[in-house]
Amino acid sequence: MLVRSAELGRALAQSLGSHPAALMRGHGAVIVGRDIQQAVFRSVYTELNAHLQSEALALSAKVIYLDPEEAKKSEESNNGTLSRPWELWLRKVKDK
Repeated sequence: MLVRSAELGRALAQSLGSHPAALMRGHGAVIVGRDIQQAVFRSVYTELNAHLQSEALALSAKVIYLDPEEAKKSEESNNGTLSRPWELWLRKVKDK
């Protein structure tokens, strides 16, 4: 549930370990990054990819996931383009 104590914070940090995201039972997810741009990027695309994965699983039980090397290359590629979506999201917020 919600992190309301140092003990729960430590437990969440331990669950995250070196991973960028963790599901929190009854309270969604927590996403981390090296800076706000990466954390927001991961948040947006983690939700989008979760929906796509759910749809794929509804169509077939055989979903082919990225292997560790593909995931590493994807992360490197994404990190090189963080400024593009960040600038778009900033414009959208400023336009409101």
